[in-house]
Parts: sequence; C-alpha cells; structure tokens
Amino acid sequence: MPSSGSRRTAPRSRLLRGAAAAILCLLLAATLLSGCYNPFRPPEVGAGISSPPPPANSPSNVLRLLEWAYNRRAIAEYGELFTRDYRFGFSALDPFGEAYRGDTWTREDEMISTRNLFQGGHATEPAAVGITLFLDRSFNVRNDPRPGKNPRWHKSIRTSVSLTIVDPTKKTVVSGFANFFVVRGDSAVLPQELVDRGFGPDSTRWYIERWEDDTAQRSGPSASPAPPRTASAQPAPASHRVSWGALKAIYRGPF
Repeated sequence: MPSSGSRRTAPRSRLLRGAAAAILCLLLAATLLSGCYNPFRPPEVGAGISSPPPPANSPSNVLRLLEWAYNRRAIAEYGELFTRDYRFGFSALDPFGEAYRGDTWTREDEMISTRNLFQGGHATEPAAVGITLFLDRSFNVRNDPRPGKNPRWHKSIRTSVSLTIVDPTKKTVVSGFANFFVVRGDSAVLPQELVDRGFGPDSTRWYIERWEDDTAQRSGPSASPAPPRTASAQPAPASHRVSWGALKAIYRGPF
C-alpha cells in the first residue's frame, strides 16, 4: 500500500508535466498560426540563409537592404529596392558600359542581370555559389546634388565597395566606390509589380533611383572580359578583378 507521501507526490508530478506540455503546445500553436519568427526553426530567406531583412526606412537602411540581399542572393527583396525610373550609370572608364551610354541600363536590366547572378546563370556565366558584399560600416548621407532634387525627398550616399563572387570555376572581386541616389517613397515612381503587391506612397520607405559605379580601373583586368570557359577548364587559382558595371553587363548577357 503506497504511503501518503507517495500519493501527494504523484499528482503533483503529473500536474507539472501537464503544465509543461500545455505551455509547449501553446508556443508551437502561436508560431504556426501567427507566422512569428522562431529562432529554433527560422524560415528560409533568399538562398536559404535565415535572417530577417532590414527595413528600408531610411537612406542608410535601403543600402543595408541591398547589402543583405546580395549576401543572401535574395532576388525578391532585391526587386523591392528600385524605382521604375531607376538607372545605373557605368563609369566612363568601363568599356563594358559602351552599350549602355546615355543612361540606358534600366530596372529591367538590373533584375535580369542580378537574377542570373543570384540564381540561374546564363550561357557563359554560372550562378554564384557564394557572395560577400561589404559597404561602409556607417554612411555619410548628403542631399542629392542633382538639379531639381528636393533635399526633403532625395538623398545621396557615396560608399566604399568590397564584393567577392564565388562561382564553380573562379572568384571575382569588385572594389572601389559607388554613388547611390535614393528617394523617399512618397516621391518615388514605383514599378507596377510593387504597386500590385501593395507598395505605395510611403514616407517611411526609401528606394534607389540611381546608382553610379566608380569601381572601374584606368587600366588592367577590369577593362577586359573574363576568359572564355570550357567544360575541361579548371578553377582559376587567383582572383579575377572586374568593375561592378562589368559584372552586371556580363551577367546581363546579350540582348
């Protein structure tokens, strides 16, 4: 016959186990129903690396989102960065920009090139298997110096660039500087695809309206295309340096 102490202990033990199970069930249900970030099983983002994207709620943070999207090869978030009238300006030193003189590199070109880089590759260039991008640790935000740009809605940032692209055959390095011109959401011209997703005039959101490259060298490897690749080619032992504009043009591919 069990003692009175055993009778008191057993119900208490069952009660504690039941309470713990109930708390665990409630936490699991809340995670599943609300879609909250779960640190023990985070959702997949971009190329499968979990980490919530920074909000593009300031001129500085829109570049942090660009940095985040590159490092995670996150094409969906990358597409949220650019206005409909976005233009990329190649360096005057960059021969890869000859086909795009006169500000003809558009948001469409940007997305085709970057999608090939992040995900699909194309006929001559494989998709990246690793990307590391570092911009300045802190940004010096200035008024946009372009004519007709109201400083209330338009800002500019010049930042250093350190970008490394690893693909199955070689490593490509981009370094130098870049100039970004950003616009507040309530003055931005948005692409239809973002409007369809619920983006609209928003004073708390910023976008990239123009990007000017300053990573081309006056002479050297950045002025020459990457060597042609063959099925028997071995991985290059050394880094191949290009401008950011050249990288974009190479992954954009022929029209």
